Amino acid sequence: MKELLEPQTDPILEECYRMKAEFAAQFNSLEELYDYVKAKEKKRRAQGKIYIDPPPPPTEQRK
Repeated sequence: MKELLEPQTDPILEECYRMKAEFAAQFNSLEELYDYVKAKEKKRRAQGKIYIDPPPPPTEQRK
């Protein structure tokens, strides 16, 4: 007889799902979330934090 196994849960994914639900409850649109993140970034840059731009996609690196 086969045992019923509980599905495995990934704690990292669970945390991501929790954060997603919190953001969805706090912001009504992606634009609001974007503005919030940009404001936080601006504040942290003023405090001396350094942000590095991500490298271009591989297709653009070949040029």
